[in-house]
Amino acid sequence: MKRTRRPNPRARLRLALLVAGALPALLVLGYLVKVGLMLQHNAAGRDSFERGDYDGAAAEFFETRDLNWFESWIAPFDEGASHHAEGAYDDAITAYEKALESVPEREECTVRINLALAHEAVGDRQQSDQDLDGAIESWQQGIDVLAAGDCPTDSGRGQEQTDDAKAVDERLHDKLQQAQDQQQQQDPQQQQPDQPQQQPGEEPDEGEDPREERLERNNQQGRDQRSDEQDLYDDQDYTRPETW
Repeated sequence: MKRTRRPNPRARLRLALLVAGALPALLVLGYLVKVGLMLQHNAAGRDSFERGDYDGAAAEFFETRDLNWFESWIAPFDEGASHHAEGAYDDAITAYEKALESVPEREECTVRINLALAHEAVGDRQQSDQDLDGAIESWQQGIDVLAAGDCPTDSGRGQEQTDDAKAVDERLHDKLQQAQDQQQQQDPQQQQPDQPQQQPGEEPDEGEDPREERLERNNQQGRDQRSDEQDLYDDQDYTRPETW
């Protein structure tokens, strides 16, 4: 008699993850075709992702959006991960934000960590393009995304995921602080008023220098002592170099 091979529990676990949300649909015969299409696109998307065809993977995962009614966050999350790996960070952010609309609380930080990483990548790219203001804004968005779900302190999947979120959060804070310090160093130079160019042979205009009163007293003393040189010390001659 041929013995029936018992399935590997770990294999069953992987299968359960692969078809997450499909079992309730299998209870209704009318959903069989829909579930079959969902699994087909999902498998094709995973295969494309493993082969490095991230654009193709994103397209396959997009096709499952309307097919998985029970865990609708999975399709946009997988689509976002594909765009993310491709370097299409703006598209990844859009997909991750779509996933956040329906993700269960336990998986919320799974989405938020990836979303924060996408914002970080955008900020890094902006920094390399000398867009410091844009980089600061993107890194702050990444920090805000993690904070909104308390991910750096209490992620839904436990301590390991919390540590991952905390590491991303700390890195974003470090980048943000360095950029703000750099910005502050640049601002004083940019805020200095333009100085009028001095013409050759023209004496500098010091404006309303508080030393004028002292200079006037010195001039008056000079006029009293050297009346024959009075023309050198008239009232409009406060800024002559020799009077300082």
